[in-house]
Amino acid sequence: MNLKIFFLLICFSAISVESYAADLEQVVSGAEVEDVLGTMKSTGSSPYIIEDTTESVVDKQKSQEGVHPDFNFNSNLKEVSVKNDSRTKYEDVGYTSPGTFEKSENYLENDKTEMAKDFRKYSSGGMNITFIKDNFSYESNNDIINRTISEGYKHVKGGTLHFRSDQYFYRTDLFNTFWSLGAGIGYNSGRGIFLATGERSDTTFKLWEVPVDLGIGLEVPISQWFKISGAVGPSVMTLFQNRNDLERGEDGKNKMQVSYGQFANAQLKVNLSGFNSDTAYDLFTESKITNLFLNLEARYQNYQNFQDEIKISGTSFGIGFTFEYL
Repeated sequence: MNLKIFFLLICFSAISVESYAADLEQVVSGAEVEDVLGTMKSTGSSPYIIEDTTESVVDKQKSQEGVHPDFNFNSNLKEVSVKNDSRTKYEDVGYTSPGTFEKSENYLENDKTEMAKDFRKYSSGGMNITFIKDNFSYESNNDIINRTISEGYKHVKGGTLHFRSDQYFYRTDLFNTFWSLGAGIGYNSGRGIFLATGERSDTTFKLWEVPVDLGIGLEVPISQWFKISGAVGPSVMTLFQNRNDLERGEDGKNKMQVSYGQFANAQLKVNLSGFNSDTAYDLFTESKITNLFLNLEARYQNYQNFQDEIKISGTSFGIGFTFEYL
């Protein structure tokens, strides 16, 4: 009796296990296996499939617009053309990351040399600083100005420090033309003279000169080491006279008078940065100075329309520097 009950329990358990496994759609040893993946059919749309095709959203949008959808560009935009300025390639020249040219000394040296030859040609203007010795001629009643500032005890016939800006407006390989605007300040002094006796007085006269020039110039580059340059145009000279024997506010203590006139100058420029490419390169990367010139200059001027009968004219010489920039 016990064996019959035991046999029935075993059969009942086997039937229950097989039914439970079929419900879970799992493969059970000894049971028929169903190919679930092979018979599965799609009942919904995939987020990556459009209209039951294998073309993805990304691929379809590429074919329609010609660009990746992550970049929201309008394919109808017209191409924009930009006019290149030869000087712009040097505007950001400056600091170089350490190690960039390690073990490349020869390459760097050649690169500096070629760059220095190139950027010298792209100067847009220059700043001139020149000292002109005062060897001009002064004419006045009784020659009083010359006798005061050119003769006698403690006289000073100094010179004029000129500042001038040049801006190129036409450039070729053979010559350049430029506008010129400049001003200067000069100083002379000396003891006065008693006209009746010709004796030297204790009164000191100081004479300040302020010329302002507006001109047009022509420049000829002879080579990378030398240039010759000249400018000519109208000028205005202001004279300030001061004497120390009168109190402040007294009539005649200070006197100012103005005359229009003309000026011309000529320069021989020696390019100090042209002799060494390393120096030229370092100067440019630190300050955007393309050329540094030492100038030997001659200046002519003529002013004879002051309120008093005074004429200042003639030619004198000086020395200075020109800093050309990008």
